[in-house]
Amino acid sequence: METESDQRAASADVLSSAAHAARLAMLNTVDERIRYACEALVHPSTSDVLAFLMTYGVVTNPKRERAYVSTQVDKWREERGLGDTGELPRMSAEMLTELDGLRTTDEADVATDTKPEPAKVQPAAEQTSQINGAPAAPVAPATPANRKTPEGSRGFYLVAFMSLLVSVDTSWRFFGDRLGITNIYERATMFAVVEVALIACGFAMRAGIRSHSGKPGPARLILWALCAASGYMAFDLAGPVSGLARVTLGPVLGVIMLHLALGIEIRHTRHRVTTWSRVSRELKERFLSRLGLGDDERDALARTRDRAARRAAHLARASWVTPFRKARLGRALRAANAAHDERMRARLMAELAAVQHADELRRLDLASPWAGSLSSTLKYLKR
Repeated sequence: METESDQRAASADVLSSAAHAARLAMLNTVDERIRYACEALVHPSTSDVLAFLMTYGVVTNPKRERAYVSTQVDKWREERGLGDTGELPRMSAEMLTELDGLRTTDEADVATDTKPEPAKVQPAAEQTSQINGAPAAPVAPATPANRKTPEGSRGFYLVAFMSLLVSVDTSWRFFGDRLGITNIYERATMFAVVEVALIACGFAMRAGIRSHSGKPGPARLILWALCAASGYMAFDLAGPVSGLARVTLGPVLGVIMLHLALGIEIRHTRHRVTTWSRVSRELKERFLSRLGLGDDERDALARTRDRAARRAAHLARASWVTPFRKARLGRALRAANAAHDERMRARLMAELAAVQHADELRRLDLASPWAGSLSSTLKYLKR
């Protein structure tokens, strides 16, 4: 029998849970809910906050959302001047008292001992030089490591220069055939404007990569814009087929080789939680789940056998008019490996039992899950 104090504690827990659920439902963003969880807990840690949010359905995939929750918890602790103890246990009052007693005992033991004369500590370099009998060499200050040049950069630069020859030929023919510049000297002065700009952008990107920021800067965007302009000239001059070859072997190949020579990552990985990213992730997960490829830590063989066991259970209950029922059932049983795998055999029996007794679901008499909580809440409110 429950005592009155137990009933009061249960009622208080119910009201507290209801208050937390209502408060979390009123908050709009995930950041606000994480901060509320930190304030609700006494000493919030990432694991405690994740458990709190999973209890109220805010977090559904803790493995994927742990990094983001940890960042917000660290930010909350930093705003309040709380240190991060990581996986260390929390210091209770009993543990602090025990540590104070141990420290007092150690200080008393040290006071009784004779205090030795402090020895002069020499640097490791001087000790080594004294042992070897050679004078100590001055230690040079540590300098930051320079950015390493990617392997094969010279070859990439060579290919980028050779691709400019294809682009130069395209520009020469375009200025003569399309723009009508027939004077040789005039055309020679003007035709290589795109290629010279490409070379200038390449030098600018190289300087930006070797600077303190390590980024190519706006020259990268200009480089791709010039590549698009050269592509337009190639398509207008030679048509879609030959123009595609001129673009691919000309400016596009040169830009890619320049990226490889400078060590620039063309695709950057960014961790930004936006509305569109969440929508796309949700649609992707639903599509994969519809195909039976959800992230449930199963390999392809397990998914195939589970699907075959489910198909065998339905075929076993199918009517005799089902085409090729016996052959399909045998094929499904062999694919599920139910004859040799106990787990698959148990899964097949469970699927078959669920299908066979599906009509009994509507006749089950179940107790209301809200009756106990509602009665406890009403008793607490009456008091």
